[in-house]
Amino acid sequence: MLDRLRRYFKIKQLIAVIILLSTMLLMLSTIYYTDAPEQESPAAVQGTLDLSSWDFTKDRSVFLNGEWDFYPGKLLQPEELPKETHYFMKVPGGWDKTKGAFLQKSRGNGTYRLSVKLPELQEQLGLKIHNIWMAHRLFINGQLVKESGLPSDSLEGYQALNTPYVVVVEPAEELEIVIQVSNQVHFTGGIAHPIQLGLKNYIEKKNMLAFGGDMAVFLLFLMFGIYHLHMYNMRDKEKTYLFSGLFLLSISIVSITFGEKVLMQVFEEIPFAVAYKLQDFFLFASFAALTLFIQSLEPGTIKGRNLILSLMPVLIYLGVVILIPYHWYSPVKLYITFYANLLLFFYIIRLIYMLFYKKQGKLPLNESVYIFLCCIFAGVIIIDYNLYYSGYTNGNMIARLGIFAFLLSLNLFLSRRFTNKMNEVQALSEELIRSREIKDEFLARTSHELKTPLHGIINISGHLLKGETSSLSLEQRENLLLLQDTSSRLSLLVNDLVDIIKLRHEDLQLNLITVDLYVVIQLVFQLLSFDLQGKEVKMLNKVKPMTFVEADENRLRQILYNITSNAMKHTEKGEIVAQAREEGLDIVLTISDTGKGIPQEHWELVFKDFNHDSLPQQDYKQGMGLGLYISRQLARKMKGEVWIADSVVNKGTSMAVRLAKGQCLNTEMTAGSVLERKVWSSKPTSSGLSEKMKKILIVDDEPTNIRVLSLMLEGEYQVSAAYSGEKALESLKNEKFHLLLTDLMMPGMSGIELTQQIRQNYSLIELPIIIATARNREREIELAYQNGANDYITKPFTAEEVQWRVRSLLKLTDTMEKAFESEMAYLQAQIKPHFIYNALSNIIALCHEDGEKASEMLSLLSRYLRHIFQRDQNQQTLQLQQELDLIKTYVEIEQLRFGKHLHYETYVDPEILKKGIKIPTLLIQPLVENAIRHGLFNKEGEGTVSLRITEGEGFIHIIVEDNGVGMSEDEVGRILNGKGGKGVGLKNVLMRVASLPKAAFLIDSELEKGTRCSIFLPKELV
Repeated sequence: MLDRLRRYFKIKQLIAVIILLSTMLLMLSTIYYTDAPEQESPAAVQGTLDLSSWDFTKDRSVFLNGEWDFYPGKLLQPEELPKETHYFMKVPGGWDKTKGAFLQKSRGNGTYRLSVKLPELQEQLGLKIHNIWMAHRLFINGQLVKESGLPSDSLEGYQALNTPYVVVVEPAEELEIVIQVSNQVHFTGGIAHPIQLGLKNYIEKKNMLAFGGDMAVFLLFLMFGIYHLHMYNMRDKEKTYLFSGLFLLSISIVSITFGEKVLMQVFEEIPFAVAYKLQDFFLFASFAALTLFIQSLEPGTIKGRNLILSLMPVLIYLGVVILIPYHWYSPVKLYITFYANLLLFFYIIRLIYMLFYKKQGKLPLNESVYIFLCCIFAGVIIIDYNLYYSGYTNGNMIARLGIFAFLLSLNLFLSRRFTNKMNEVQALSEELIRSREIKDEFLARTSHELKTPLHGIINISGHLLKGETSSLSLEQRENLLLLQDTSSRLSLLVNDLVDIIKLRHEDLQLNLITVDLYVVIQLVFQLLSFDLQGKEVKMLNKVKPMTFVEADENRLRQILYNITSNAMKHTEKGEIVAQAREEGLDIVLTISDTGKGIPQEHWELVFKDFNHDSLPQQDYKQGMGLGLYISRQLARKMKGEVWIADSVVNKGTSMAVRLAKGQCLNTEMTAGSVLERKVWSSKPTSSGLSEKMKKILIVDDEPTNIRVLSLMLEGEYQVSAAYSGEKALESLKNEKFHLLLTDLMMPGMSGIELTQQIRQNYSLIELPIIIATARNREREIELAYQNGANDYITKPFTAEEVQWRVRSLLKLTDTMEKAFESEMAYLQAQIKPHFIYNALSNIIALCHEDGEKASEMLSLLSRYLRHIFQRDQNQQTLQLQQELDLIKTYVEIEQLRFGKHLHYETYVDPEILKKGIKIPTLLIQPLVENAIRHGLFNKEGEGTVSLRITEGEGFIHIIVEDNGVGMSEDEVGRILNGKGGKGVGLKNVLMRVASLPKAAFLIDSELEKGTRCSIFLPKELV
């Protein structure tokens, strides 16, 4: 069996080596074909390059490689060249070895010359200078076109500068390119990289792409470097992430100091020495970081002592870079680079060997694959960059692609490692969960067994206390009160014991979110206000709205409930005040009372569990329980604190709570942006169906909760969302909803306050309200019902529960609305026949007196009936203009009968008519009819009836006034109370106005002077 395993691992080793070599050879074989131009560039021969047959339009560009005329040791002007002896120098290439018959020193000067014969061209050309060590002047056809740095024979007058650039060349038959090159600081001089000549647009585009490519590499490595360091900070200081992050950050700096030298191009004011020191430092720092990264992956790759020894030359060189001038240490750079590359290749091969051959390695196979890929791409990058900077290739595209492949493989490896660690954590978590379930089951059974009989005692004693007082003696009632109070305290003690056990075992789960402190205090004060009966104590909430803290909402409520309830127990008279202030990054809440106070030497004792016997005041010990101990522990769990800020015996106590300041993350709520309104549905609905669907408004400051509730109600209802109570009220002004579902706890305005404001305008039937609470707490539910909620649901809720509660309330609303419509239809049916009967009576009377007038009245009545019959009989409202037309018709009928004795005046605000408002049907006409028939009919002489409709602040004001016989105060009172009145019309108007929210009807009358009827209709109803 062992032999088979050995053979298996040997085969794996062989396969790994074959794959490694094949992959590297395959990628390296494409270097030339990737970077070479579409047609192989002709080479310069003895200082001349013939491009007369080169098609720049087709082949784009050419590298000016080959033999250039070279004048060693001199910086010559173009006109001086014919007089001097020249040799031939291969370009690209350095000055690091003897060139035939001459010797060019690594540091010194030299002049290059190349004659280029060009084809006939109409377009401008571009010349890309990439890398010339380390200062030069460029002449084209005898003209100086660019000076990079300051070439000089000595170091004193020398200024180095080596930044890539592009110059524009005008078309000509022949180009004479002369370059004066000077190197006084680098380990060698010369034209290091090919000079490229091509069409201007192509060269500039390629230059821009190269610049952008280096910038992209910089940003990628910088971003991932910061990400890896962040992972190191999060994941228990795992050194793998530290070294990978330092390596990536170092490479990011290297990428903008090599190649296109983005750093030097963007920040031209950076001195040459500083830029190249940055280049050298981060290049070799990346090597050190990569070595440490490899060692952290597989410690067997590099032993501890060998690691220090191998890195020692690099570390010494990094110190030299920092301390010594560039031109002193640059000759060593060539050797240290060779050493680092050789050592890195050794480490890569060693790592692969450890991963796939030595099975004592600690990395799992799925991680080893990605490390193997990283090794391949790292080798390709090193080889390609060395070939490029040695002048053997014209470009480094493969190295650029290798960088992205290496970065991808590295991050895939780290993600796989993270996944493996998470799987281990999950396995451990499952074991912990199993053990925790056993413990939780015990606690749940124990607390349940205790709570059930306690709740039974509390409920039965409460029922007995609510019975007839005569059935219980005073002593019996006192005993029942004591029993109920003791049972309630014991129930709270059971809850406290469960919390203490969870705190001690670190089992208490907190959900820290941003909470509005004002809303929590307000809710706690409202809950505890029931216990203030019989005490002269006021509770004042002076915390500013929108004061946010980071806390667990339910536990914060528990803390404030415990502190406030303790303050109430020991305060018989005065006030309990809550105030908040900012202290740096924290919010400090102070709850002050005017109670008995605590001596300073005992301040800390009230926060001890089971340690109240040392308190000197027996009355203070009573009712202390474990609430304050739990409150302090909960606050500390939320990175806060609870303490006694101040206390004076017989004057009062101030409890302080410190919590981290929170920020409102819901920008729609804080910035006052427009309410997001949306219909969520999994199926497309037609517009007609959408109009028939009931509209539900969900109010919650958490978008997730809104989305969950919307998904539960989708397809059956039209759902809109509001992220605060203020936005909900604004939405109700603009649109009609059939049901509102609101969260209890929201910043700014709680669900209780929202319900209170809604009930000022809408009844329980007009707009049902469901309140969602986080816990099934009886006091909170009772408070919700007292302030006008129709129902409640507790979180977490199920889709079935939400759907059935919503459906039941909407069915109840529909039933009540149908009943109301039937009643309104009955009232309207009473008004119309009454008016027609009066009109016919007038016509009958005129038939005996004046036939022509009777005929005219019949015509007017016919016109009135046509208006009536053309209108929908089920319509409860109509345009104001239609109502005015009906009134005009009726008044004309009456004027025919009364003649000059009846005057009618009317004024309607033109702006009201422009708006085309609607009012309830036959609301004004019965008042006009009543004014004529009962106000002026019995009056001697002429009479006037006036109608005025004006627009007020929030209301439409309708006034019908006459100067008739008037009514007494008793008669007006009977009418307003529904017990009197003349005619059916006025009674029905009173009933219709009473059915409209916020509408009002007033009567002002005086005997023998007249009557004035006023109706106030809210604008939102019209």
